[in-house]
Amino acid sequence: MICNTELICLSSVIVCLLILLTQGSVSGYTGKEVVISLGNAQSFPVNATTNNRIIVNVNYSTSDTTLVGQKINAVMKVHTSNGTVIKTTSFPSGFIANKTDSARMVTNVPKSYAHNVTTEIVFMDLSKINTLSNIVKVQPVISGSIK
Repeated sequence: MICNTELICLSSVIVCLLILLTQGSVSGYTGKEVVISLGNAQSFPVNATTNNRIIVNVNYSTSDTTLVGQKINAVMKVHTSNGTVIKTTSFPSGFIANKTDSARMVTNVPKSYAHNVTTEIVFMDLSKINTLSNIVKVQPVISGSIK
């Protein structure tokens, strides 16, 4: 037999779960606070190594005044052609968000993967838990050297 206290506790937990499932993140972020778009993306050999460097520049803007001047982060995942994530990169300490600016994501991958990768970039809160932006996916252009 369930007593009233246990029933109230169970009901509270169920209501909280339903709110989370229907409303999304507890933080209040919607994933639309920042809009990002591709600036450019390239990949080129790193001299005297077996790596290729991938550089992706994204432009961003926010109309959320609470984010301007605050530290946020960006995450870039590098996927192989079959969708396997081979590298994840972000800013170690985040960066200060401006109303409008750009961010440069840089990483190295083995040359054996370089010709067939896709990058996926998203802006997140500083702790990299909550999504703040749309996702930008791109296949970097391979060049002989950085431009």
